[in-house]
Amino acid sequence: MTSQNGKTQAAVPELQAIGVLESCFREKFGTPRQPHLVPGSSARLRVYSRFAPAHSLAGLSEFSHVWLISWFHLNTNKSFHPKIHPPRLKGGKIGVFASRSPHRPNPLGLSLAKLEKVEGDTLYLSGIDLIDGTPILDIKPYLHFSDAAAAPSAGWIPANAFPELSVDFTPRALKDIAAANPADGPDLRGLIADTLRHDPRNMRDATQMKDGADLEFFLCAREVHFTVTGGAALVSRVELAGKFEKKNRREKPKARKENKENHVQ
Repeated sequence: MTSQNGKTQAAVPELQAIGVLESCFREKFGTPRQPHLVPGSSARLRVYSRFAPAHSLAGLSEFSHVWLISWFHLNTNKSFHPKIHPPRLKGGKIGVFASRSPHRPNPLGLSLAKLEKVEGDTLYLSGIDLIDGTPILDIKPYLHFSDAAAAPSAGWIPANAFPELSVDFTPRALKDIAAANPADGPDLRGLIADTLRHDPRNMRDATQMKDGADLEFFLCAREVHFTVTGGAALVSRVELAGKFEKKNRREKPKARKENKENHVQ
């Protein structure tokens, strides 16, 4: 293979997933933008048998954290854009390689997760920022003496920090949480609060950013309904989720409005 400058390039072999993540986050909306923003988030990864997990995972349980290399399987971009709109910049642009946007030439993700335990062929993880169904391409142990940089600079990020929301719950929401299945997590209220504290809304979406708009996201087996007014989020109810339709929930605001109007007619 020859590159644009005439030099020979090494062929890139086809990648294959070693497993698919089972995450408490069911869709992009509500999933943290970075790892460890929601420490109580959980996931598990079962390594496919063809990768001999009894041997390939030997020794991994001695590490506290792991790097997960993933594939952004829900990307919708069909062409390369050298500049993107990070949510932090509120409409401003930055080079794609100066961001962690999933919209990249190769949609690869890199996440640092806490390794809770390894049981057989399965990793139990927390502090994740990945959606349920994400293909995992590789696992690497985190090494604090080489992976943590000395005196790092975070570039344009500190000057464009997300404001945090205060989070409260209605009596109905607290009752719903109290009645939830323990399998949804030992601290469902804390998980919801941490998720909303970092404001999952898209700042470029006027529908989501409207004060008092009724919004919802799937978390574990629950559908969390909430509103945001000013700098405060209020969870109104936490219902047992019905059928999860990813396609409809990824529609652009205009399409959602048109579909709603058609349904009413």
